[in-house]
Amino acid sequence: MSDSGGGGGGMEKAKDKKKGLSTIVIDKTDTQMEEEDTPEEMWRVVLHNDEVHTFNYVIRSLQKVMGTLDKKKAFDICTVTHGQGQATVDECWKEQAMKYCLGLQRQGLTASIAPSNKFEGGGNDAGGGPESG
Repeated sequence: MSDSGGGGGGMEKAKDKKKGLSTIVIDKTDTQMEEEDTPEEMWRVVLHNDEVHTFNYVIRSLQKVMGTLDKKKAFDICTVTHGQGQATVDECWKEQAMKYCLGLQRQGLTASIAPSNKFEGGGNDAGGGPESG
């Protein structure tokens, strides 16, 4: 760990002859971080069918968690979920999808998230979350 010889750590120590003071000079090198050219992918909030909750309870829960979801859209999501086993509630950024998913789970519903480009299953068109329509 000595700075003698070439290629040290970019730090030079020069000793001043007055009163034993020393000056540290740090060479700054500009390193640019590579920017990601790929945009953040969208995630789906998926509601899974269960045989426990009533349509009315699920509709109220969807409206409570999603905020701006109207009763007809919530009913449509319930219908698709009941018929196909699962339905997309919303498509959004991952952080928001996680919040919606946790909110639905706190209501006792079975929900998950999946990347939109890798999503397989029913309810692709059921969407209709706050951002659509």
